[in-house]
Amino acid sequence: MDRIMTIDRMEHVIDVFGSFDQNLRIIESELHVTVTDREDSLKISGEDEEAVMHAEKAIEGLLSLAARGERIEEQNVRYILK
Repeated sequence: MDRIMTIDRMEHVIDVFGSFDQNLRIIESELHVTVTDREDSLKISGEDEEAVMHAEKAIEGLLSLAARGERIEEQNVRYILK
């Protein structure tokens, strides 16, 4: 299953993914999905539809934190995944 998320501000995606994409790796490993960034969108792929939807909601939540100027750290990522 694939989901495409349209992104308004790619700089927020950079904040969410973290240094060397460490936050992204947490999302991918915890939910068993793959996230690929394109020009103005993210593609979330995975076998389990529920996991893909959960990843999309987690990324949306983290993007809203980034939009408010909050620093995204591993703790935020793990909290939002629960």
